[in-house]
Amino acid sequence: MEHQNPTKTQCLNSDIISTLPQNIIENNILSRMTLRDAVRTSILSKEWRYTWRSMPKLVFTRKMVKRPSNRCCTLLHKYKLVNAIFNVLLLHNGPTILEFESLFGKFCIDSEFAQIISYLAKGNKVKELSFDNVEVSAQMFRQFLSKCSLLEDIVLIACEKTQKGVDFVAGENKFTFVDLLQCVPLIVLLQISKYYMKYLSAGGMPRKLPTSLAHLEYLYLDLCMAEKDEISSALCMIMSSPLLKKIHFVMYDNEDPPVQQTPTDFLDPEDYPDMNLDYLEILMIDDFSNLPLEMEFVKLIMAKSPALEEVQIKLRCTVSVNEELKMVKDMLLLPFPRASPYAKLIIDRP
Repeated sequence: MEHQNPTKTQCLNSDIISTLPQNIIENNILSRMTLRDAVRTSILSKEWRYTWRSMPKLVFTRKMVKRPSNRCCTLLHKYKLVNAIFNVLLLHNGPTILEFESLFGKFCIDSEFAQIISYLAKGNKVKELSFDNVEVSAQMFRQFLSKCSLLEDIVLIACEKTQKGVDFVAGENKFTFVDLLQCVPLIVLLQISKYYMKYLSAGGMPRKLPTSLAHLEYLYLDLCMAEKDEISSALCMIMSSPLLKKIHFVMYDNEDPPVQQTPTDFLDPEDYPDMNLDYLEILMIDDFSNLPLEMEFVKLIMAKSPALEEVQIKLRCTVSVNEELKMVKDMLLLPFPRASPYAKLIIDRP
């Protein structure tokens, strides 16, 4: 029997997309849609009914549900949104990455959001979680973290003007770095902005954590060297993280008077014989003011990092050219212990 090529109509009728591998459908098709459109693909056919439920990343925004025609009906919009979130989470298979982007705005949904957190905490399926413009109590945040031991990245950033997000650590519900870090044994990346540093560092930290941060590789901190509690917190995290590869500090408020009152030998490498940064490759410091304590911190890290490849220092605009030249001389010519003699030193002016 003679072979016949398929007709144009037959080609059009064949469902080529549905025969694609699942990872292609998820990463190249569904991931490019809004969550609302991705969920709506379930009505296309039997093959697509459950496809969206294994999406590796869910991004919740206010566009998940249509705004009521009556723009004054904010309450209806809020409950439609919350209901949609719960429906998606109940049907989804996980594990997944969750993002809540500018989700609630002016909505007051403290109790509903607490329920969402409680539900997520039960499944222990979340690897990454992002909240934007939401508020939660310290107790609820701790409960969530304690049940989501798979979390690998934690980024806490508060807006300077509104200080959004710091409410969960303020007031009666104190929440410290010790509380935070004991909940996330698999954390790989930790980034903390200055308002969270102030609250989470309250009272300082021990020399080392009871349990090592055995997976932490990237540490990004806003750091005020005028605050001993913040210094002790940074040192504790560094000394408790044997696999650190990159440290990035952004200095702030370092020119306040308390800096000048701190002893210059406060960070003497000989006082830290148990600090071992065998895997550290990059040290970055932004807004460097060239104050003695900042310089001692750099020297301490360089003295404990045998694999260090690069030290990047971005100067604050208040540092003069003469001060910069003196700093370069101190770093390159004056003898101080360096565990890695081949580390490249890069100094940038704004």
